[in-house]
Amino acid sequence: MILVTGGSGFMGSRLVKKLVADGHQVKAMVIANDPLLKNLEGVNCQTVIGDITNPESLKPLMQGVKTVFHLAAVMVSNNKDLFRKINLDGTKNVVDAAVEAGVEHFVYISAAAANYATRTTYGDTKIEAEKFMVKTNQTNFTIIRPTLLYGPDGGQEFVLYFKALNKFPLIAPVVGLGQSRKRLVWVEDIITGLSQLVNKPIAYGKLYNFSGGSDYSMWETTKKVLAWLNINKPMIPIPVFLCYFFAWILSLTSKKPLLKRDTILGVTMDANFSFDDAKRDIGYSPVTLEEGLQRSFPDHKASFLNQ
Repeated sequence: MILVTGGSGFMGSRLVKKLVADGHQVKAMVIANDPLLKNLEGVNCQTVIGDITNPESLKPLMQGVKTVFHLAAVMVSNNKDLFRKINLDGTKNVVDAAVEAGVEHFVYISAAAANYATRTTYGDTKIEAEKFMVKTNQTNFTIIRPTLLYGPDGGQEFVLYFKALNKFPLIAPVVGLGQSRKRLVWVEDIITGLSQLVNKPIAYGKLYNFSGGSDYSMWETTKKVLAWLNINKPMIPIPVFLCYFFAWILSLTSKKPLLKRDTILGVTMDANFSFDDAKRDIGYSPVTLEEGLQRSFPDHKASFLNQ
């Protein structure tokens, strides 16, 4: 039996479907009145209600579970306290419940942001959760750090970034010179990689980067995706110090600023981490950015902007 937290989400629902297709028994943990439950329609899995901020709700869900994939998290929010409540405290609750129930293997979906030279609020909570896991040695843990992911109906950061560039009048502003290195990863490569962790003792105690098959600068990445989406605007570099200044002004004038410190860090930090260890141990082999875009957005701009 496998438990997937965040089982109805962009990545979680795909993982549930893949595990079921592979012949596994799966519990998909969802929240009460989950608006994303439609993502699991017709899937032969158990849907169980749980709240990672409520430890007591998690204990019965762990009964009979051999493997946990912990995906539930907050990636984008204007409420900084929410990152800690869900990504750190909530993760601790899930870990504690898994350890108490004797779960054999706990797979934690962290993020490349945990390895940034300067971390975002999101990255801070991810690295703290990783450290907590390392200290908890009663269960076999595997930590996965995906880079920025994309797919036919997400992911969240990818969509927000390119929709913002599309909405900006006349130009596509880029933070700085776009020199940071990125390996955007197709969501289906992550799902395949996660499914390959089931019943793999070689992965116990390991940390793997799940990054994409292409290593491009942020400038090159943005140019390629804009061209693919038929967004024909000149890319204009905006000095980083000006971006931080604008972000500060917006933080004073808007509850939902378009530009934030964390957004700037996300664009300027390198995230081209090697997936060699994952390839060696579990056969992780991601496609290139060009191939992933072709598979995700065959209708180019129309399908993406209608998400």
